[in-house]
Amino acid sequence: MARRRDEERLQTIVDAIKENPNRRPGWLARRLGYDNKTMMRALYQLEDNGELLAEDERGRLSWLRRRQY
Repeated sequence: MARRRDEERLQTIVDAIKENPNRRPGWLARRLGYDNKTMMRALYQLEDNGELLAEDERGRLSWLRRRQY
Protein backbone atom coordinates (compact mmCIF):
# COMPACT_ATOMS: atom_id res chain seq x y z
CA MET A 1 0.00 0.00 0.00
CA ALA A 2 2.83 2.40 0.78
CA ARG A 3 4.29 1.83 -2.67
CA ARG A 4 1.06 2.77 -4.38
CA ARG A 5 0.91 5.99 -2.39
CA ASP A 6 4.57 6.66 -3.24
CA GLU A 7 3.91 6.07 -6.95
CA GLU A 8 0.89 8.38 -6.83
CA ARG A 9 2.94 11.09 -5.10
CA LEU A 10 5.71 10.80 -7.68
CA GLN A 11 3.23 10.96 -10.56
CA THR A 12 1.63 14.04 -8.98
CA ILE A 13 5.04 15.70 -8.88
CA VAL A 14 5.81 14.82 -12.51
CA ASP A 15 2.44 16.21 -13.56
CA ALA A 16 3.10 19.42 -11.60
CA ILE A 17 6.52 19.85 -13.24
CA LYS A 18 4.97 19.32 -16.69
CA GLU A 19 2.16 21.79 -16.00
CA ASN A 20 4.48 24.36 -14.37
CA PRO A 21 7.81 24.27 -16.21
CA ASN A 22 10.70 26.41 -15.01
CA ARG A 23 9.60 26.48 -11.38
CA ARG A 24 11.88 25.81 -8.45
CA PRO A 25 11.43 22.70 -6.30
CA GLY A 26 10.41 24.81 -3.29
CA TRP A 27 7.61 26.44 -5.26
CA LEU A 28 6.36 23.04 -6.42
CA ALA A 29 6.57 21.67 -2.87
CA ARG A 30 4.47 24.52 -1.48
CA ARG A 31 1.97 24.18 -4.31
CA LEU A 32 1.54 20.44 -3.63
CA GLY A 33 1.64 20.70 0.16
CA TYR A 34 4.97 18.88 0.66
CA ASP A 35 7.98 20.06 2.58
CA ASN A 36 11.23 20.75 0.75
CA LYS A 37 12.93 17.62 2.06
CA THR A 38 10.13 15.42 0.71
CA MET A 39 10.33 17.17 -2.66
CA MET A 40 14.11 16.75 -2.95
CA ARG A 41 13.87 13.07 -2.03
CA ALA A 42 11.12 12.61 -4.61
CA LEU A 43 13.22 14.27 -7.33
CA TYR A 44 16.00 11.74 -6.73
CA GLN A 45 13.42 8.93 -6.84
CA LEU A 46 12.05 10.23 -10.14
CA GLU A 47 15.51 10.23 -11.69
CA ASP A 48 16.11 6.71 -10.38
CA ASN A 49 12.80 5.69 -11.99
CA GLY A 50 13.90 7.03 -15.38
CA GLU A 51 12.32 10.48 -15.48
CA LEU A 52 14.73 12.91 -17.13
CA LEU A 53 14.56 16.34 -15.56
CA ALA A 54 16.49 19.47 -16.51
CA GLU A 55 17.59 22.10 -14.03
CA ASP A 56 18.78 25.51 -15.16
CA GLU A 57 21.39 27.70 -13.46
CA ARG A 58 18.72 29.18 -11.18
CA GLY A 59 17.46 25.79 -10.02
CA ARG A 60 14.27 25.80 -12.07
CA LEU A 61 13.02 22.40 -13.21
CA SER A 62 11.61 21.13 -16.48
CA TRP A 63 10.61 17.62 -17.48
CA LEU A 64 12.37 16.32 -20.58
CA ARG A 65 11.18 12.77 -21.11
CA ARG A 66 11.13 9.28 -19.68
CA ARG A 67 14.34 7.34 -20.24
CA GLN A 68 14.10 4.33 -22.56
CA TYR A 69 15.68 1.16 -21.22
